[in-house]
Amino acid sequence: MKTSLILILLAMVVSGMAACSGGDQSNDDSGKNVTSDKTEKPAEMMPATSTVAETEQNLEVCRAATKKLEGALKSALMSAMGKDGPVVALNVCHDEAEAIAKQICEEDGLEVGRTSQKFRNPSNAPDGWENAGLETFAARITAGENFQDMEMWATVINAEGGRTFRYLRAIRTGSLCLECHGDDPIPHIAEILADLYPEDHALGFSAGDMRGAYTVKLELPQPDSGS
Repeated sequence: MKTSLILILLAMVVSGMAACSGGDQSNDDSGKNVTSDKTEKPAEMMPATSTVAETEQNLEVCRAATKKLEGALKSALMSAMGKDGPVVALNVCHDEAEAIAKQICEEDGLEVGRTSQKFRNPSNAPDGWENAGLETFAARITAGENFQDMEMWATVINAEGGRTFRYLRAIRTGSLCLECHGDDPIPHIAEILADLYPEDHALGFSAGDMRGAYTVKLELPQPDSGS
């Protein structure tokens, strides 16, 4: 199954996935990568056709949600770093990030968060669709593409006919992140990380690396049957 997902991704790239960083999209989302949801098998997911107008509207909603989350997290972290240093900032990530995301979810009526193949919190581990997207981002970056605002999306339907708009936007590792995500955290930070995250995978980053991605799920109404 993993092989078939990768083939879908390759076909998507050839057919113009690079345009997901900007520009017009076709009327059919079926050319974009579609893999599994955390609670659904890949075979239960199918590409769904959407109009250009619907896709653009959904994109704006998702972009706004990720920028809201990004802004709120940066504000909280920079405030903590400026007042009390990286230890308190680390506690912000551990204690407040999920609450910030939850508030945005409730305000905007969607699911928004962060994911990474090198995750720190197990609840942020990527599902099949997200993992495939992260691999595509990594391949594009390796090929020399600037991943500033690199994004991808797809509209999918599940076995029950429900439609979901999926969205990813790459996160770039900034210098501020290296206090807790770099190659060699200072000893007392490393001790706190080991205590809070015993299965931590989110170390060894350098400034400019892809840290992961913002991810959004937007549940869509059922299409009109035309009756």
